[in-house]
Amino acid sequence: MLKVLAQVPDLREGPSAKIGTETLLSLWDHSKQQHPYMFFMGTDFRKLKAPLFWYDILHVLEVLSQFRHVKKDSRFRQMVKIVGSKSVGDDKYVPESIWTAWKDWDFGQKKIPSRGLTLQVQRILKRSLN
Repeated sequence: MLKVLAQVPDLREGPSAKIGTETLLSLWDHSKQQHPYMFFMGTDFRKLKAPLFWYDILHVLEVLSQFRHVKKDSRFRQMVKIVGSKSVGDDKYVPESIWTAWKDWDFGQKKIPSRGLTLQVQRILKRSLN
């Protein structure tokens, strides 16, 4: 739902968006204790993977980074720092988790930097600074 709210200027900074973003940030803050509907923010959540249809750190940051009011939040900054620290040099990123259905795509392997994943990460990181 937050993805939709982020696309509507009149709703992007409204009460529903603030409740939704706070919910995600709170889940991050209490990730060791709270696991709604078995959706953990544990080790697998923190792995870089593409495309963005899993409940994972990149997908959450893709959504949250579209809301101005979260960009200075320490919980958001912590997630951004974790993702940024995974660079393998030259701001490139290697998938840490894959689904073999995507094996023919550059993000369907875990050995070399993926252009697709790197683009996603760089877009999120750039948006997170503005």
